[in-house]
Amino acid sequence: MMSSAALDAHRGTVRRQLAAVGAVVIAAIRWPCFVTGMAFATVRAAADPLSWRRPVRSELRRLLAGAAGGTLPITLGAAILVGIAMVFQALYWLGAAGQDTLINQVIAGLLIREVAPLVVGLLLAGRSGTATLIEVGEIRGGARFRLLAASGIDPLLLLVLPRVVAFAIAAPALTVLFVAIALVSGWTMDVLVSARPLDLPSFLDDILQAMAPNDFILVPLKGVLIGAVVALVCCAVPVGAPSLASVPARLVPRGFAYTLLSVLLVSGIVSILL
Repeated sequence: MMSSAALDAHRGTVRRQLAAVGAVVIAAIRWPCFVTGMAFATVRAAADPLSWRRPVRSELRRLLAGAAGGTLPITLGAAILVGIAMVFQALYWLGAAGQDTLINQVIAGLLIREVAPLVVGLLLAGRSGTATLIEVGEIRGGARFRLLAASGIDPLLLLVLPRVVAFAIAAPALTVLFVAIALVSGWTMDVLVSARPLDLPSFLDDILQAMAPNDFILVPLKGVLIGAVVALVCCAVPVGAPSLASVPARLVPRGFAYTLLSVLLVSGIVSILL
């Protein structure tokens, strides 16, 4: 039978082991819980008309112009490259193999459903998401964040809400533009290289016919969710980690990595569910 001292020592060892396991579990779920809580708070604030005061509306217009306009040039460039690399290759090789009936299904299934929303989300994260990390990090790590709280202004309304809404609007719009440019550039390259008669309106109509009814919901929904998640994560990283906010060299790589993982996760979940 164990003595009292030995029993106390055994209990202390068990407590330390449980504490170590609990610390790991808490550290693992703290970040997802924080981001989820901020997401619910943002949705609730967006549904409240009192949240949309003039400063928030002005910030939304500024951020929407930056997110859509700033990401537009690289979106156009990426769409042309993807159109040549994917649409043209599908038209050329499947046509050469006599599988013309698969061309529209491949383009609709890969480009429109999967590639376009994902690429736009990554471009948005790299261009506007990085800028958001730096901007919100400077505010969070400086005196302006404390000044907002002292003035009775909810930082969520001024920092997070307009960015989430702006990115959620910009992402599906850029996705539609990406798809259109990719299809036209791929069709143009095929006409120039293969010199076969391929009418553009008929080609686009065939692509639309190959899309399933839920694709017309899936693509915009993916764009909205990916854009919102990009803004949400880029705001949550500096807000939730004040020690990182004042050090851009540490903030930007970690925030960008979290954003990329979140974009891939959201894209996969939406594809699986729909």
